[in-house]
Amino acid sequence: MAKNKKDIPMWAQSGHKKPVSRRDFLSAGMIPFAAHMFVPNWMSLVLGNSAHAATAAECPIPNSLIPFVTVNLSGGAAMAANYVPQNAARQPISTYNKLGLGNNQVPIERTFGNAPFAGNGISKFLTGLKARASTTTISKTAFIAFCVDSQNDTNANKFDVSGAITKAGLVGSNLPNMGNRNTRTGMNQSSGFAAPPAPLVVNNYTSLLTSIGYSSSLNTSLNASQKGSLVKLMSNLTESQTRKIASIQGGETVKTVLDCAGIKNIDVLAKGNSAVDPRSSASVASVWGINANTANNNRELLFGAMVYNTLLGQAGSSNLEIGGYDYHNNTRTAGDAKDLDAGNEVGRILETANVLGKPVMVLVVSDGSVYSDPSEDRAAPWVGDRGHGIAYLFYYDPAGRPATSDYQVGHFNNNQASDPTFVTGSNPELVAAAVFANWCQANKRMDLFDRVGGRILDTNQLSQVIKVA
Repeated sequence: MAKNKKDIPMWAQSGHKKPVSRRDFLSAGMIPFAAHMFVPNWMSLVLGNSAHAATAAECPIPNSLIPFVTVNLSGGAAMAANYVPQNAARQPISTYNKLGLGNNQVPIERTFGNAPFAGNGISKFLTGLKARASTTTISKTAFIAFCVDSQNDTNANKFDVSGAITKAGLVGSNLPNMGNRNTRTGMNQSSGFAAPPAPLVVNNYTSLLTSIGYSSSLNTSLNASQKGSLVKLMSNLTESQTRKIASIQGGETVKTVLDCAGIKNIDVLAKGNSAVDPRSSASVASVWGINANTANNNRELLFGAMVYNTLLGQAGSSNLEIGGYDYHNNTRTAGDAKDLDAGNEVGRILETANVLGKPVMVLVVSDGSVYSDPSEDRAAPWVGDRGHGIAYLFYYDPAGRPATSDYQVGHFNNNQASDPTFVTGSNPELVAAAVFANWCQANKRMDLFDRVGGRILDTNQLSQVIKVA
């Protein structure tokens, strides 16, 4: 029986070959890499009416998952002398005389709910953070400390969470996950239990702008086989085919699939540089102290741009590297200045989230730590490396401070070191897993941990490390 003409697809009626399907995009590597690249405007027409009609529920929507930023203090920062580590009973240990805090009578300032920091201005990290983040922002921020041993002066510590975050579905609509150091993670830390895709390394602001372009993406985001498949896919489409496909009804279906894939070149190019420029928001520019005359390699512009795009869902997670934390030079001066700087940057991140009305998690890590000679002086100089440290996790929610069951994971013993018998006490990779578990819990998506984390932490261990309610 002959088919009724209305049952014949338009591509067949027109005498042309079948339009490209979503499966072709998958084989060409377009969908998996969609968050890492942009395509010519005409490519947005190639899905045709045979495309799968994706729904919002089926797409990983960036804005539905909490943005994530890591700050790496490269060199071994005194994080256990800014936050004051507690014992298993959440009481002070017997002395802090190797941690530059003297005896256990160090003044405590409770902040972010109940977290103990060295008070009276001793914690320069806290001083810097409070200088950049408003009282309102701090009142909406929770804090969790992770007690952990890590190796000194190395990039081998597996603190990076960006791979797990990406695999869980936090992908940018216009830009990939980012870092500002030319490593696999974009910072001087190794990936944890899930390796990340290659990040966009932001060495200057132009790095963001040049990433918005087909030729740049084609040359950097795809392997040789995928490049060949994509070129073949494009060459098989004639000009008349693209015009014909453009006339097919169901444009909203095409748009939905493209949006899910992160292919928004038309929108981005129409917006121009303002799509990624934090200076397009006067409030954000003020937080970072940047303006139209700020140099393209200025750190605050780079960090501000990375954080801005991550918070808006235009980029995946961001890893910010700050060097100079190997500061055991027999003084406290250099260390205090660097700790103040770190606090300033974390404060700016949290304040940017407040300005934009977006939630964010900020992980602060380092490689090892420092120690002082035994001293009752609360400003004792740093004299060497010490691998017993702390990782910080901040969680800002514009709706109010997130509920947590505790402010610390693991504990310090009276030897002024992390207890290695605790599940995360001596293993940065398990700290990364614990951080990821708290992020999943904050998203109310523990299924994501099961899918990405697998069995790296069992049910009993998860109950010990998850502190987000």
